[in-house]
Parts: sequence; structure tokens; C-alpha cells
Amino acid sequence: MADDVADSLAEAASTDSNATSGDVQAELENLRRDIAALTQTLASFGSGKIREAGQTSQEYIESARDTLVTIEEDVEAYVRAKPFQSLAMAAGVGYVLALLSRR
Repeated sequence: MADDVADSLAEAASTDSNATSGDVQAELENLRRDIAALTQTLASFGSGKIREAGQTSQEYIESARDTLVTIEEDVEAYVRAKPFQSLAMAAGVGYVLALLSRR
């Protein structure tokens, strides 16, 4: 598309300075068509990139969700294996948070 625009401009520059208004109008119309085609190409490229970014973000969300499910299962297994130690840890964390919130 950019080559077509450059060719149109070079062709217009190489024509005789006595070009008629019809020739100028025709060149302007060619330039308008080339710009419209270039705009369409850029729009489709942009929408493709947006779609690609959406897919990538969806993959990251799925990965994070899988990681959180795995962590939840690991914590649950730890609490079931060592319930008293888990209770003591929870109480300790609660005590530290209470101390920090008083300040």
C-alpha cells in the first residue's frame, strides 16, 4: 500500500506542469483510495493485536487460577496433616496483626 502511494506521488511529480485539473483530480482520487486501503490494513492489524493481547491475558488468568487452586490444596493438606501446628500458627499471625493494628 505504501509503495502504491509512493508510486502515485512520483507519477504526479513526473507529469508535465501543464497537467489538467482532471489529471490532478484523478491522482487525488488514487491517493484517497490508497489511504483508505492503508487505513483498513492498519485497523485490521490493530484489531488482531487486541485479540492477541486478550488471549494472552486469558492465559495468564488461567495460570494464576491454577496456581491458586494448587496453593489452596497444599494448605488444606497441611492443615489436615498438622491441625495443632496450623492452629498455633494462625493464632500467632492473628496476635501479630492485632499488635500492628493498635499502632
